[in-house]
Amino acid sequence: MAKLSGVSVATVSYVLNGKESQSISAETKQRVAAAVSELGYVRNPVGTALRRGHSNVVLVVFDPSFVGDVSERWNGAVIGALSDLGYTVVTHTLRQEAEAVKVVRSLQPFGVALFAFVTVRTQEEMRAAGARHVFGFPAVEADPDSADRPWERAIGRAQVAHLAERGYERVRYAFPEPSTRRVVAEHRLRGVREECRRQGMPQPEVFTLPLDRPRAVAALSALGPMPGSAICAADDRHALAVLAAASDLGRPVPSDVAVIGAEDTVEGRLAIPALTSARLADSGEVTGLRVWLEAELNGDRTPLGRAIWEGAASAEVVVRQST
Repeated sequence: MAKLSGVSVATVSYVLNGKESQSISAETKQRVAAAVSELGYVRNPVGTALRRGHSNVVLVVFDPSFVGDVSERWNGAVIGALSDLGYTVVTHTLRQEAEAVKVVRSLQPFGVALFAFVTVRTQEEMRAAGARHVFGFPAVEADPDSADRPWERAIGRAQVAHLAERGYERVRYAFPEPSTRRVVAEHRLRGVREECRRQGMPQPEVFTLPLDRPRAVAALSALGPMPGSAICAADDRHALAVLAAASDLGRPVPSDVAVIGAEDTVEGRLAIPALTSARLADSGEVTGLRVWLEAELNGDRTPLGRAIWEGAASAEVVVRQST
């Protein structure tokens, strides 16, 4: 390219990299541009990353529990804000922390935005693996599952508050069998218990509900009568299992069995009867989110992230026919 344009290799590099500190004439820039066009040159992002010591990539690590329409909108807002700031965004759903570190080592990203809990050690390993900025959810010393999830507790509180408004006096909680979803259910159950105390209601009766129709029927039929009670489900899938079991047992919803789900999924909206569900409320913090992301990637630690998450930790109930 330097030979074709009649300039030095250094001059070509200055032009391609936009070095404004160098006094390069408009004519020289045009000759380099013509050579680029003639040769069909495409910048090699790997080589650029090697020279810079990092790429223009931001790796966004999402918690696997972020499901439902509101979570999807939030995830999209994060990706959109980073794209608008000029970054190339790669997303990764956290399953194992060691795997996330491998992704960082492979990508050499400029930044890692953590929307999932990892240990202090994992954050340190991400920095050592090449990420210049690692930020987002606070690191935890031991088990990430024990980290507080205020947005999940907010969902549990909203479920009970709705049932109390409907006149229900007691709550049963449909808890999942062992799975990756149990940590979410546990934090939502904490919120259910908090709101029961606040409402002066008895603590919830917790029972395990399989996502298998015959076994769900057995679990629901094993519950003794509890007049004035309703079922809080850990999520919409378990609420749908209650609806299926109630149908098989000939117990009408909501007159005999009332149930509220969580996450407001499409499947819940299409159920018969349509499922009442609690979900995270839209925070309206998209502008603040972009400001925070830009500050973090500029190396500025700000309290804005905490304010965004505190604002996002509110829930609402979409009322339908199951309560």
